[in-house]
Amino acid sequence: MNDQSDNDYTDPFRAGGGHFPGIGTATDCSDLSIAVLGGAVSGLAAAHAFRSLNSEVVLYERQSYSSKRVNCGEAMTAASAIPLTKTPRNGFANDTPAFEVHVYTGTDPGQRLVSKAVFPAPDTYITDRNLVEQQWAAQLADDGVEINEDYTVTKAEFESLADTHDILVDATGQPSLTSKVAGTTNEYGGHLTALNANVTGDFSDLYPKARIVLENYVGYAWAFPKTPTRANVGIGWGQRDLPDDYMAELRAVCERNGWPAPTRDQTNVAIIPKGPSLNPARTYLPTYNVVRVGDAAGIANRLSGKGISQGIHSSYLMAQLVAEDRLTEYPDVLHDHLRSEHFLAHVVRGVLEAGEPELLGDILDTVAGITIEDIDRSPRLALTRLLRRPTLFARLVAQPRVRRNAFEAYTDRWEYRSPE
Repeated sequence: MNDQSDNDYTDPFRAGGGHFPGIGTATDCSDLSIAVLGGAVSGLAAAHAFRSLNSEVVLYERQSYSSKRVNCGEAMTAASAIPLTKTPRNGFANDTPAFEVHVYTGTDPGQRLVSKAVFPAPDTYITDRNLVEQQWAAQLADDGVEINEDYTVTKAEFESLADTHDILVDATGQPSLTSKVAGTTNEYGGHLTALNANVTGDFSDLYPKARIVLENYVGYAWAFPKTPTRANVGIGWGQRDLPDDYMAELRAVCERNGWPAPTRDQTNVAIIPKGPSLNPARTYLPTYNVVRVGDAAGIANRLSGKGISQGIHSSYLMAQLVAEDRLTEYPDVLHDHLRSEHFLAHVVRGVLEAGEPELLGDILDTVAGITIEDIDRSPRLALTRLLRRPTLFARLVAQPRVRRNAFEAYTDRWEYRSPE
């Protein structure tokens, strides 16, 4: 932890000499009026980006930040892109040094541990996400963003906002408000389902590391300790591999791993979107002056469902391109930024779908040591390591599901193709 006040607000745009993290130089946009629909992390990032460019920004959030119940996505990578001092008061509970990934042969009592891979996490925090969003929104309000909480934008208001603002940023999640207005909600046909809860118990053997557990189904379980006695635990599944009893599976995975099992009242159910599958035609709709970011743009990772750093990145990227008068390029640039990440995720997902835990364990052992964010943002590092092991690479491409997924990813079909 640093020794700054809990209320300090570090602006990565202004402190960085006029550019967003990982993106180029921007200019003043004081002539633009921006409406942001949705006030979770992607919407907050968009509001922050445009306010940093001196635009007039109004944000609409359907819940109240003081009572909003958000406990999904509490492991935040690329946390330096969030312009808050990393203190517990701001929601940053654990500066976790690494993620452990354990691979088992299955969920039965005779399950066997195949691999223990460790991925460093130099810019990652386990958070109280609700506090992060609440503090970020408060700082944006102090900086001049008009925050409207407990406000649900109707379809009719959507049309009005499109007429009265230069740009609408749709950060409403899935299915997005834009999709509802345009009648294209079917573009969100693919999804992951996750159950998670904050629990108390003894996590001292794991803390401060985080753990992901793979047990030969299309999904994974996790424990993200916030302190030695408090953690977020959960389990998620791909759409094709859903259980009959969600809570029973969550309780069972907690029992297998020695984690406290939450009650149903403690547990949050989240749907993580997988459409519109990086289709550039769906990301920017000039008819409505709308750009979509984060989950509304369907850019969550195709393997893990991880979407916070992706959402923040999409918002900063979009604002950067607006400042450079290149908004029309946003869909293709976003596609280029995320395509290799989605390619790798979709290929590895094929190993899960094939039910090959030994192969998955060997793959993870091979790429262990790469930082958790580089697995996403620089997947060539992982692919290069795999290519250096020709026998392992041959086992990988011998799997029909892997070959199919690789072809789908290479041709931008992914696991769900948006309607044209």
